[in-house]
Amino acid sequence: MTSLSPTAQPGPAHAALALELVRSSARLTRSASKIPGVTYSSIAWRVLADLERHGPARITELAAAQRVAQPTMTALVQRLEGEGWVQREPDPADGRATLATVTPAGRAALAGYRAGAAALIAPKLVDLSAADLAALGRAAELMHQIADST
Repeated sequence: MTSLSPTAQPGPAHAALALELVRSSARLTRSASKIPGVTYSSIAWRVLADLERHGPARITELAAAQRVAQPTMTALVQRLEGEGWVQREPDPADGRATLATVTPAGRAALAGYRAGAAALIAPKLVDLSAADLAALGRAAELMHQIADST
């Protein structure tokens, strides 16, 4: 098993593979996000996913993570709050600030979005060989490992 070593130096082959991973994952994400009836942007789903994974966050942190302006994130969080998917509460460390938290309804909406995206991809997997399915399963594990290390 190869470990992800922070001291290893990438070569041209690593750079080429990294580029292909970025390109293919972006294309797959775009394809999977074409769920009929879904009206929220990918940023909204990423915000819910970040809140689910990392816990409560300030609007400024969410804006920085998504590389959008704070007023844009404030508007998005207000919209998600209106859906009942996010709630805001005072930050115990700073009474002037608020923390956004994903609600159970937000977790359910995110799970539904993910299931809808998976439903778009699953039919494409049917004709793949067992070896290709195993390779994709392993690739998914490795992509999680890479993402978790950045």
